[in-house]
Amino acid sequence: MVKQAIDNKGVSTVLEEVALFLELKGENPFKVKAYSHAARTIETLEEDLGLMVREGRLKEIKGIGETLAQHITELVTTGRLQLHEELKNSIPPGHLEMLKIPGLGPKKIKSLHDRLNIKTVGELEYACLENRLVDLQGFGQKSQERIHQGFNRSRDIKVNIFMEK
Repeated sequence: MVKQAIDNKGVSTVLEEVALFLELKGENPFKVKAYSHAARTIETLEEDLGLMVREGRLKEIKGIGETLAQHITELVTTGRLQLHEELKNSIPPGHLEMLKIPGLGPKKIKSLHDRLNIKTVGELEYACLENRLVDLQGFGQKSQERIHQGFNRSRDIKVNIFMEK
């Protein structure tokens, strides 16, 4: 397999996704913030990460500890991060789709999964139609309505796109 070069922006994107996946899984908020902060820091970093990896200077970057330095090194040298791939494979694909729905973030999606075992957008829509979100802590009638309206907007967009063709 040919090694694919990854630049600062690519590393930043992968670290941000790791933070998102960790949050969807309900991981320690400090761990989530560490990956998110590292992603932002690297995105604005003017120095080339490849050079910093070769020179062993990653831990000079504020907020980059031993584990993050290892993960960044793996990303820069191999073009991939095993942790990212494992996390991505452990998240139900429907949860990533749900992030596009207004009113839903990682914490609410995890709550829906934990309390109602919702894994897909279809299951979520059905739960809204049955009023099962109303009594969940952190949701309520308005949240359920906003989520349900998100489905309708999504359908309207798809119908309009189809009609334009």
